[in-house]
This record gives sequence, C-alpha cells and structure tokens, in this order.
Amino acid sequence: MDVLTDNSYLIIRILNQKKVEIYCFNQTNSTENIYTYPVCFVTHFIDINRMFILLSMFINIQELCTYHKLYLGKEILRANICINLEQLYIQS
Repeated sequence: MDVLTDNSYLIIRILNQKKVEIYCFNQTNSTENIYTYPVCFVTHFIDINRMFILLSMFINIQELCTYHKLYLGKEILRANICINLEQLYIQS
C-alpha cells in the first residue's frame, strides 16, 4: 500500500513516565460510521511485549503500510529511551 493512500494515523503518548498509550485513528470516509473514535492501547513500559502482542492482533495495524509500521516501532523505541532517561517525550 502506498503511504499516501493509508487512511490511518497513530498518536503515541507517555503517561506519568510509566505507561505508553497508542491511539489508532482510522480516517475512512464511510457513510455508515460517522464517529471517528480512536482505538486505544495502554500498557506499562515494563510490560511492553504485551503491547506488541496486542498490536500484532489488531486488524487495523495489520493493514497499515510498512512505512507506518516502522514509524510506530521507532516511536515506541524513542518513548522507551525517554522514560529510561527521565526525559520528556515528544512524538516526531
């Protein structure tokens, strides 16, 4: 899938320097669904493997283009480094 045709985006947040939150937004133009609520995943960084298991089973993640999957992994790594160094994380 081309990056420009991917209708989803991700927001990653750090909560209390202990938890990671990932919000998955799907921007389809479906007339059946007027709501655009995100799907949210939350876990402690010490249990980050659980997050990866959940994300691997989530069908919308499976449909993301390779670029967005790599971006998600890079941002989770950056967030993990920020937590370990007690720094502020800002998603790029």
